[in-house]
Amino acid sequence: MWKIVMNQEICNRTEWFRKERFGMFIHWGLYAIPALGVGVMSEKRMTVEEYEKYFEQFDPTDYNPREWARLAKKAGMKYAVLTAKHHDGFCLWPSKYTEHSVKNSPCKKDVVREAAEACKRGSIKFGFYLSPWDRNASCYGTPEYNDYFCNQLTELLTEYGDIFYVWFD
Repeated sequence: MWKIVMNQEICNRTEWFRKERFGMFIHWGLYAIPALGVGVMSEKRMTVEEYEKYFEQFDPTDYNPREWARLAKKAGMKYAVLTAKHHDGFCLWPSKYTEHSVKNSPCKKDVVREAAEACKRGSIKFGFYLSPWDRNASCYGTPEYNDYFCNQLTELLTEYGDIFYVWFD
């Protein structure tokens, strides 16, 4: 199960974060395809069906987390946070709890695993962003959604090594 961080360790991590400061937040997913930002669906008043065409296209050709980690390290960055799942519900890992993930896109790669491993090799602390809202989950807003969300969080916390940071909003 998850490791519960005690108060002193939280203080130590907070102090580390304040001291080191410089890191990289990789905000990336289906919404990167039209290059119009994460709010593209709302801003362009797209239907779910219109937005889903990006799922069918998701096959990043220039995805190179080793190079990203190398450049981050060279720039002096100490950590990286990857958007594992944003509000659109698309998972950058092959989640067992949804079909709306890389496993069913043309990409097929476990983007989270590759990023986590690249950061580890580059001595960069790795974390992820996981949106508590998932507009693709039919159970959103029901008691079942809590289990769904916790199951996905558990996948990320137990399958990808030492996780330095988890970001929710």
